[in-house]
Amino acid sequence: MFVIGATQKLAKELDNELANPEQYQDVSDIYQWHANVITINRRKCLMLINNRTGLNLTLFGLRKQQFDNIENVIKGSLNQLFQLLKIEKEIADHMLEAAEQFVYTKTTNRQILGMMNQVKAMVEEAADGLEYEAIDAEEINYITNAELIYGPLEAHTPIETLRAYFRES
Repeated sequence: MFVIGATQKLAKELDNELANPEQYQDVSDIYQWHANVITINRRKCLMLINNRTGLNLTLFGLRKQQFDNIENVIKGSLNQLFQLLKIEKEIADHMLEAAEQFVYTKTTNRQILGMMNQVKAMVEEAADGLEYEAIDAEEINYITNAELIYGPLEAHTPIETLRAYFRES
């Protein structure tokens, strides 16, 4: 099960009632995410970030139909992200298996929201001055996961943190 801490902006898009996060405290951090809707070049984008590893995914230009089918969009996009980042099949399969069920709660972790703001700033900078069609989503998602280091991750990239988590468990 993935527990998604949704911002108010995302909750409006999903038209869902958010569950109480305290009900899902027992779910491991590796299966908990925070998500937000941001606007890039006047188009809605979904930004997800994993609470444990900082692994993040930005989906550009989502429309209402995609928000209505968001769980399948997220699973398919996560699978593509794992392939792009050359994540080991066992890790990818494990994470995608957990993505069979989604629960949406209120956000719970200010530190994760801070990391999300760092990713958002990088995405905005990468898209600045570009036509929407010229934005390279793969490159942006690769850089934010494989090349950038975020404060709470103790000098590691999100990919290194994800691999280390599965080596240790």
